[in-house]
Amino acid sequence: MPQPVYAFLPLGAALGLVVALVVLAMRPRLGRRAWLAPAALSVAFLTLSVDVVIKAGPLGFVPEHLHGPWGAQILCDLILSAGTALALLLPRARAVGMTTIPWMALIAATGSIGLLAMTARCLFLESRAAETA
Repeated sequence: MPQPVYAFLPLGAALGLVVALVVLAMRPRLGRRAWLAPAALSVAFLTLSVDVVIKAGPLGFVPEHLHGPWGAQILCDLILSAGTALALLLPRARAVGMTTIPWMALIAATGSIGLLAMTARCLFLESRAAETA
């Protein structure tokens, strides 16, 4: 991926988040398809992340976050946000029968990619359970 594209990635992520929030807000009308938004975002971010890992290595983010106070603050923000989202998602995931330890390991290893995938799986299982009820 060309270097200038990386400057637009945060805007793309913000737009993806807005789309996902709109989809989730419309969930009652979307029914069983609501899981598609976080699934698509997870796949898109995984694809971009593979490119970054190939170019910068799997731990290339570490120097970025240790470079200065803003980098450390951003890393703390990401860790706290992921932990909060996971804490809110775990009861729902358990309620639909998901085994949570592998998902927690995926989130620890991949961050938002795993969190979005777990959210998509949970929403999918919830919609499937609602159809059979």
